[in-house]
Amino acid sequence: MAKKARYGMIAAAIIGIVVYMFVLRNPLKQDPQKIIIRNGTTGEETILIEENKDQFMAKLSEAEPKISGFHLWASGYRYMIFFEDNGRTRDITTKGKNRFVSGIIEYTTDIDIISIMEEFTSSK
Repeated sequence: MAKKARYGMIAAAIIGIVVYMFVLRNPLKQDPQKIIIRNGTTGEETILIEENKDQFMAKLSEAEPKISGFHLWASGYRYMIFFEDNGRTRDITTKGKNRFVSGIIEYTTDIDIISIMEEFTSSK
């Protein structure tokens, strides 16, 4: 009986970790050392560090993303944002002015994230 309870607790812990990693975590609220924004149309990259990075993250943190579904295939994007921190890179892919993908989860936001990207990529 105790063995079954232990397996149940382990399974619940694993499910809890997965739910946190993919559902509850806000992919726009991070503290990276460097941000790279890649334009999906031109291929140009903009690197944000120090003050520009902090201003960019402040604007992104105003968004309240909501999960809108799963996204298993991507064939194009408007902007891709890479958040680099201590050798680890996380990315999000913008699909429209208020849609982005992080991992396999698609989100919608209450703000126009494309305009934020354009603001920071035009002021290199």
